[in-house]
Amino acid sequence: MAHRILSAQNDEQHTLLLMASSAAYRSAKRGEIFITFFILLLSYAYPITYIFIKDETTKLILFGFSFVLSIAIQILTGVLKDNTSKGALFKEEFDVTLFGFPWKTTLKKPEHEDVIKYAGKYRGSPPVNWYSVRLSEKLPDEIAVAAFQHTNTSWDIGLRKKYKKWLIAYMMIYTAALAAMLAVKQADFLTVFFTMFSVFMFYSHFITLIRGHSSAINRRETVSSLLDDVIFVRKSADMRGLRDIQDEIYFTRQESAKVPDFFFRFYRNKLNTGAEALIEKVNGAYVGK
Repeated sequence: MAHRILSAQNDEQHTLLLMASSAAYRSAKRGEIFITFFILLLSYAYPITYIFIKDETTKLILFGFSFVLSIAIQILTGVLKDNTSKGALFKEEFDVTLFGFPWKTTLKKPEHEDVIKYAGKYRGSPPVNWYSVRLSEKLPDEIAVAAFQHTNTSWDIGLRKKYKKWLIAYMMIYTAALAAMLAVKQADFLTVFFTMFSVFMFYSHFITLIRGHSSAINRRETVSSLLDDVIFVRKSADMRGLRDIQDEIYFTRQESAKVPDFFFRFYRNKLNTGAEALIEKVNGAYVGK
């Protein structure tokens, strides 16, 4: 039998909030993927053009394309931040109402019309059992909330760490390949300069993503450490302290750096298994195995 706190997690109100949050985040991810795709395209087009193609017209076209992309990125940035903020806000209301927290007075609640609008963009089966129903009903409410916060936080840390490693590895491989190509073709100083100057956008974008994921990981690891202490060391918690932790979770949910859906789907089952193992660990610490 699931813990009583979860009695409402699959009702219409909470399901709509999850659907709206997912749709808002997905819109933000699509925008980021669009930007990343074209930056990757240019990161190959520029070196090839400078090293292998001598046609000046082609170079001018690429520079023009880069200029248009820079403008598009600036326009998209505001839209992506707005969708990210909405996704975080919808998820915050889901957690706050489910856990019985008071709503933060300085934060405006999402409009019902906004929830319906974004939920209408959701594609796929409605989410069910967002939080594990395997948590023992014998646990105190405060410990149950802490456990759900912990699984949420740990899940995100695991996913971001894997994606961050992939980003770093890709950037290193790209750098090594580019350096090797310049060396093999014995490119002169001017060609090397223009090539590196042109791929600056690639490095800037990837470093920004890596720093964004690092920031979210660090903040969430701090939260996880606090929750470890609450659940497994002190074995006591108060809702006021957990409400403060929820504020930190909300903050990290607004991080603009996202993990693409294809990467999320690839690791989902493994991370879900880890989350369930944490739930079983909590059960074992309080009611035995």
